[in-house]
Amino acid sequence: MIPQLSRPPFINTLHAVLLDHKLPGSEAHQKMAHPIRKANLFPTDTPVRNAAVLMVLFEKHPEDFHLIFIRRTISKEGDKHSGQIAFPGGKAEDQDPDFMYTALREAQEETAIDLSQLDVLGALSPIYINVSNFLVHPFLAYSWQVPDLIRQETEIEEILELPLSAFLDISSVEETRIQISSGIILNHVPCFQVQGHIIWGATAMIMSEFLEVIRQP
Repeated sequence: MIPQLSRPPFINTLHAVLLDHKLPGSEAHQKMAHPIRKANLFPTDTPVRNAAVLMVLFEKHPEDFHLIFIRRTISKEGDKHSGQIAFPGGKAEDQDPDFMYTALREAQEETAIDLSQLDVLGALSPIYINVSNFLVHPFLAYSWQVPDLIRQETEIEEILELPLSAFLDISSVEETRIQISSGIILNHVPCFQVQGHIIWGATAMIMSEFLEVIRQP
């Protein structure tokens, strides 16, 4: 493992904040939640299904940080997340020892990322997805190298490498109109518009908390 002191200062700061500061949590999530979604931020008494996602930061050039996203394939009817942009991840399996393992396993399966080059910095707040009854556990990792990625063709339509600086630009936050897989139209959906891509829903809500973590003093 490369010594911690060789990590970029930004990465060391992120690691320290995740270790030592209270996370913004649902307050940050709500900023990018659809009005209907704001009333359903927490699970009911029904047992939830657990999942985990991995947010991978890497530098294309020094201090030019990018994040890895995936666009899911348009699959069978009834898949509530079909065609959406998300972080690599998936549901927890019974044999997974913890949710961080789930996030790493799923990211490797979906993108073939080299796990030996990843430094897991910490976890963000779990977020409940009411339409699929998943409680999603996000983890943040830093890749020591520009990753060489290969998509899992059955589940992933494309892999996106989007600049963090674009999300930090407040002009990227907009509202849009979304037709979800069930045919329902959602109006006034908060989203990030980055390089022609629309990031909304739980992924945008996770991203909202991450941006608040970055902006902490």
